[in-house]
Amino acid sequence: MATTDNTKIALYRKYRPTKLSEVIGQPQVTDVLDIAAKKHSFAHAYLFTGQRGTGKTTVARILAHLINEIPYDDNLEDNSVDIIEIDAASNNGVDDVRQIRDSVSLAPMSASHKVYIIDEFHMLSKPAFNALLKTIEEPPEFVVFILATTELNKVPATILSRVQRFHFRPVSAELLSKHLGKIAKAEKINVDDDALLAIANAGGGSVRDSVTLLDQLSGSSHITLQVVNDVLGLTSQADIDSIINATINGDSAVIISHVEQIIRNGNTPAALAKQLIKSLQQRAVEQPRLYTLVNQLLDVEKSSLPDAKLLAVLVSFNLSKAPQIITQPTAKAASVSTNAQTIATAKQVIKNNVVQKPVKVASSTKTTSTSQLDKDIAAIIGDSKKSDAIKATAKPKSAAKAAKMTNKSATTDDAVDSASEASDVSDSIKNFQWNDILQQLADQDRPSTRSLLDQADYRYDPDNNTLTLFFGRLFYRKRAKTKLFLDTMSKTFQEVYQVVPAIVISDDEAPADSAVAQALKVVGGEVINLKDGTI
Repeated sequence: MATTDNTKIALYRKYRPTKLSEVIGQPQVTDVLDIAAKKHSFAHAYLFTGQRGTGKTTVARILAHLINEIPYDDNLEDNSVDIIEIDAASNNGVDDVRQIRDSVSLAPMSASHKVYIIDEFHMLSKPAFNALLKTIEEPPEFVVFILATTELNKVPATILSRVQRFHFRPVSAELLSKHLGKIAKAEKINVDDDALLAIANAGGGSVRDSVTLLDQLSGSSHITLQVVNDVLGLTSQADIDSIINATINGDSAVIISHVEQIIRNGNTPAALAKQLIKSLQQRAVEQPRLYTLVNQLLDVEKSSLPDAKLLAVLVSFNLSKAPQIITQPTAKAASVSTNAQTIATAKQVIKNNVVQKPVKVASSTKTTSTSQLDKDIAAIIGDSKKSDAIKATAKPKSAAKAAKMTNKSATTDDAVDSASEASDVSDSIKNFQWNDILQQLADQDRPSTRSLLDQADYRYDPDNNTLTLFFGRLFYRKRAKTKLFLDTMSKTFQEVYQVVPAIVISDDEAPADSAVAQALKVVGGEVINLKDGTI
């Protein structure tokens, strides 16, 4: 190798292949080119595509030497004047291309062919593409073009039809791990096998990125998995598995504890979400339902509050399977309510029913009798005044009058009227799953409604076929009371369940056990009631 005693050469340069047989993970490219080299039958133009660090430029250099039948033993020292490398990122104008076009007609100095390697080919401007088009189509017989790009979609179709195209795939983590092990052995780097695999996974299929990371860690006396995780800011696989298991089982306490600790340790919510997605994809092969969670986690990085978004997604994933509860009365009724232990006893006796807080109804619905439920609660509490207070929370109103108070437009809309007809108790939704609604909105390309529901918590009461939505901000509640939102929700329920529930937009705070409340608790906020006119 051409090197000096006082200069350290980057490992990715030192171990760059000089033969097709040394290139890893790209047999679909190297095998074809090897056959062409043996026959000495080459095309006049090639296009290499694929993600960074997979060997495009390396193979281009090897191919250039094969075409000219000159040795390529040292990739650090190559003085062939007939192999011209051009960076299109910094030479992308018409004048730059004209210089290439003018020099093409000159015969090679010492080799049999002049080979032009144009890297980042997609960076050429449109006029530059047009100026080069004729030259690429019909170059002199002693000229070969090898073009490389990471963004095939930016290369004009007129160019694609004039070249032989080869696609470079991401290299598998297992193959990369073995390659890194060989380099580590040659460089006498002390590294554990599981650490090598972690480095390969972090490289994302790029040989150059993986080798560069190994080079970065080589200063450590012993590279362990923990060292790799600390340097990259990654979470251990054990913690990732614990979070996923807790999410599947609906254990919100474990989820919040683990995520809170990971964020305190300096790991970002976006990085954690990516690790969760990768592990979930492996599990989703046997549990396809997990793809719904993957879809929601993709939004974490784009969120303005990624930590809260991450917690809300994980905690709410199994919320639809949570046992139904009796909510406490609102402010006026709270003055005559009993203590938490009494309410807990009431929950056990009437665990299959839900007493909702007083809310404004956003669509018409039939009011069902709650007399038996009131009697059961009153019997446990043992106070007729408390019974009256509880009854006050379910004060009967005509559906039309209640809907008029919240959203006048909803009472005149045909879609909402049909929702009312479908809201009979006998037509309650069986096996209601919140994620089914979210997935349907995504599949039917209804992003605004899907985005608004990301800000909501919910409770579904099958006895009254009523869906209650809770929002932490007045701005979102107002949007949820619009005709457009209610129409879309009704249509979506009809598509998924063929049953449309009464949709209630609550003016009360989110329940204390909701995903919204849990997430705000972690990030230092609180759930509050907002007065009209505030956000």
